[in-house]
Amino acid sequence: MKKIIIISFLLIGFMDLHAQNQLSIGIMADMKSLKTDSLDATLKGEIQSLLGHKYDLKYSKVLYNEHNIKKAKSQYDELVASNYDVIISFGATNALMFHDYNMEFTVPTILAGFINQDFIDLPSNSKTSGINNFTYLITPFSITDDIVSFNSLVESKKLGIVVDHFLLENFQIEEVVNKLGINYKMISIDNASDTLDFLNDIDAIYFNSTEQLDSLHYAQVIEKVNSLKLPSFSAYGISDLEMGVMATNQPKVNFPQIFRRIALSIESITRGENLADLPVKVNYKKELTVNLEVAEYIGITFNNSEIVNINFVQNTVKLEEQPYTLKSVMNIMVHNNLTLDTKRRDIAIKDQDVRLSKSNYLPELGVNAGGTYVNAEMAELSFGQNPEYSMAGNVQLKQTIYSADASTNIKISKLALEAEKEEFNAFELDQLFEVSLAYYNTLIYETNKSIQLQNLQLTKENLRLAEENLELGVGGKSDVLRFQSQLTQNVQSLIEAKNTVGQSHLALNKLLNLPMEERIALDDSLLLSKVGIDSDYEGLLELLDQPRDRLLLTKFLISESLTNSPELQSLNYNKESLLKNYKLNQNGRFLPTVALQGQYNQFFLREGAGVSMPTGFPSVPLNNYNVGLNVSIPIFQQNTRNINKQKSKIQMDQLSVQKQDYEQNIEKFIHEGIIGLINEITNIEISRANMSIADKNLTLSQSEYTNGIIPVVQLIDAQNNYLEAKMSFSTAQYNYFIVSMQIQRAMGYFFLMNSKENNQDFLSRAEQYIRNN
Repeated sequence: MKKIIIISFLLIGFMDLHAQNQLSIGIMADMKSLKTDSLDATLKGEIQSLLGHKYDLKYSKVLYNEHNIKKAKSQYDELVASNYDVIISFGATNALMFHDYNMEFTVPTILAGFINQDFIDLPSNSKTSGINNFTYLITPFSITDDIVSFNSLVESKKLGIVVDHFLLENFQIEEVVNKLGINYKMISIDNASDTLDFLNDIDAIYFNSTEQLDSLHYAQVIEKVNSLKLPSFSAYGISDLEMGVMATNQPKVNFPQIFRRIALSIESITRGENLADLPVKVNYKKELTVNLEVAEYIGITFNNSEIVNINFVQNTVKLEEQPYTLKSVMNIMVHNNLTLDTKRRDIAIKDQDVRLSKSNYLPELGVNAGGTYVNAEMAELSFGQNPEYSMAGNVQLKQTIYSADASTNIKISKLALEAEKEEFNAFELDQLFEVSLAYYNTLIYETNKSIQLQNLQLTKENLRLAEENLELGVGGKSDVLRFQSQLTQNVQSLIEAKNTVGQSHLALNKLLNLPMEERIALDDSLLLSKVGIDSDYEGLLELLDQPRDRLLLTKFLISESLTNSPELQSLNYNKESLLKNYKLNQNGRFLPTVALQGQYNQFFLREGAGVSMPTGFPSVPLNNYNVGLNVSIPIFQQNTRNINKQKSKIQMDQLSVQKQDYEQNIEKFIHEGIIGLINEITNIEISRANMSIADKNLTLSQSEYTNGIIPVVQLIDAQNNYLEAKMSFSTAQYNYFIVSMQIQRAMGYFFLMNSKENNQDFLSRAEQYIRNN
């Protein structure tokens, strides 16, 4: 009998466990989209986690009113008639329907989402709805407020307002905009729209409603808007800014928190509480938020007060078709740099010097002509040699057959040309390093600006925490003032960072011969990406960690540097040139200069007195010529050859010392470069660990400050430590690249400027050198 009682008790308990009360929930919304499907699943998951163990939850299919107020009323009546226990309503149209019909709620109803203040007046001081069976968790928005905020950023001559056509049909939107007295154009687009011509006659655009566009088409519209450099504003909030819209007036909506509040409200209903008595949540706080990168790309700047009052987000979309890589920047510099072009002219000048030196062996041909008048008395006395009127001309030819000075000068000028080419190569390597340094410095400053912006936003968040603590009585007024002071300092740091970025772009534009006002986008590829560690970095880390391999690598790089160095090649050419001059001055005194010359003379006119020769003498010929050979030997020239010989010897010795000094400098640069790489690798690893610790410490400090555990100074220290750690981590990675470029400059070999075949050959030689030693 006792066993039967126990079994019966267990069966009854089992039946009670599975005989849960059913709770039916009806859901209404404005429009169906992938986003609403995702939010619907999140909402049901939140309700399930809170009430699923107590109730058998049943949901209606989501009813979409497509922004039709009458349809929304019909759907609500349908859910009421179907005896749903709770009705959850989302969207501005449902809110307007409740407002317009001044409804009495027989079924507990929760309104959530955005409410258009242009059509519904909300009480600003209500803590509860005060309406039987009704509560709301909403964020008000307003077309009027959005356009006013937009106009505070840009002055538009004609504003394009993107609104879904069904909203235009069901709401008096144009009447609201007309009250603002602005010039505007209503635009309705959907996925079927195959042209963006509507952007042609506007100078700014306001995205009020884009539910008829999927994310792909919407992104294409935003991309086109930014390519035209049109300021843009969104009514949807931060998510649109992350797609590339310039600004929004809406705060960031925490949907999980709202859904949790909905679930808690439903739980209150199951306990018998009336929704009229539950606290409502209305986020009235407008937060003007700007995508700073988009704004600067369009050409909009901000003064200090605006930087304090505006929230900023980082850009997550590419504004340029193709950002400039380091390789493309280096190639542009090679072709466009004006200083480099000037050096090319030096080569052209030296080439002309070679031609000039060779011209000493070219014939010199001259033609002369002239006329003479001699008075008759003197002409008669000249016996036919100088007639009264005469006109004559001659042709002269001179040709150097051999000259030691001329031959040596040709060789020296050729060597000078080769030396100039090597000097150009050296200068080109210097400029390549300069442009790579400017490239990475610009990225460092851009990253610094981004970090300063994040730090500014973090200070604003901490200021908000201090203000909340002050309201709750946990913190004091001094904390708020401290963060306000910190905010001012952060604004100043951000302004300085922006100015430094501008200066860096000016330096880069000068090297690339670009207009000073142009701001090119650079490809920011950090060494350590978010997805993992660069394989080349990991391989180098392993190589440099082995002392023997590190030493062999250093020796190989030194040998390559000595082979490739254009400076050493230039010194060699200059030394050879001095050697030619030395030999000339040593042996030139015994080398003859041989030249051939000739002249042809022709009389064109002989008239007047004194033309005839005396009787018995032949007449003067009208033409004649002569040819001569000159040989000269410079036996002694005031001791100048001996002095020049000694001078050349001293100069050659000087170049030998310079060569040794430069070879030592190369070794020094390579050793310093390898040590620099090791230092930067160490800095990367340490700063990465520090940043992780600083991030955790900041999160913990914010939590502890909110709970009144730590003072404000400790929170500020945690914030500053996090700022320094982030900057150190990013700077260390860029410095790693800079040191790498320094080593490549010392080697006279930039990998980015050479073919894959040449680079592979270089690496093969390095591997073989390390293997054979």
